[in-house]
Amino acid sequence: MLNKYLKVLLSSALLLTVGTSFSEKVNAQAFVNDTFTDGGLTNGADPLDISWFGISSNFYQTVSTPSQIKLSVVEDQILGSGKALNLDTPSFTTYPSYDPAVSAAHFALGTFAPVTLGSEPGDTLYLSFDFRFTTKPSTSTTFSQFPNLGASALRFGLYNSASTPVTTNILASLLRSGTPVEDDGGYFVLVGLAGTSRLEVAKENFNSEDSITGGYGGLGLISTNSLPTIDDTARHTAVLIIRRVDSQTVRITTSIDGYLVKAVDSGPGIITSFDEIAVRINFSDLNINIDNVVLQAL
Repeated sequence: MLNKYLKVLLSSALLLTVGTSFSEKVNAQAFVNDTFTDGGLTNGADPLDISWFGISSNFYQTVSTPSQIKLSVVEDQILGSGKALNLDTPSFTTYPSYDPAVSAAHFALGTFAPVTLGSEPGDTLYLSFDFRFTTKPSTSTTFSQFPNLGASALRFGLYNSASTPVTTNILASLLRSGTPVEDDGGYFVLVGLAGTSRLEVAKENFNSEDSITGGYGGLGLISTNSLPTIDDTARHTAVLIIRRVDSQTVRITTSIDGYLVKAVDSGPGIITSFDEIAVRINFSDLNINIDNVVLQAL
């Protein structure tokens, strides 16, 4: 019990230290600050808001009801600003027998003008957002049937569109169908839900022919089970930080409510330019609200 308590204190202290050092940089620049106050899904009246699209891509012999994820702006006083983006994830009614985990991909994609990580060591991109589930994750029928999917039920990340930006909602009957999101690359996070403790940083390679955060062609960078699981409707905060170490090395840090892990990606294939934010629920019929989406350079 003491060791677990110390882990919480150390994780929180480390995150506070990182945040403090960022705030000391005087040239911080915000690129995204979407609170959904104007009630719209596209770049509208609010300063620094962005456009959001629903992406749905199904494997052969997979049926989702309805066929596509639904995005809407809803009232949510728990997340703080009064309005939030709701991801209404459809129920999967049929699964391929070989692997239900890849039966369908339904996620929200926020798009914005390309943002590039600075070239100097210490230059940083900082993404954060608040979220909560509208029902407990353990009540999902997907979790009831396939509890192993809890290890990666929530996914989010920063992506580069590979010069094929999304401009509309996408519904594709097949993965590897050549949709604009299947050549994208980026860094993403997998979060365990409903009794499963997991926090992992991964990389999605360009041209993997998989949907964003799908994992096919991806590379796991680091993972930990030393954090509480999420199985409630309370407010939580997600953070993804990409910091340059040198010309061919970046450090990726992620945290959920102050519990964090750090990874390093190096070589000529590091990703340093981004124009998409992705949020995905791997459980069918589990809906999530997100709010206060911020992306800034530090």
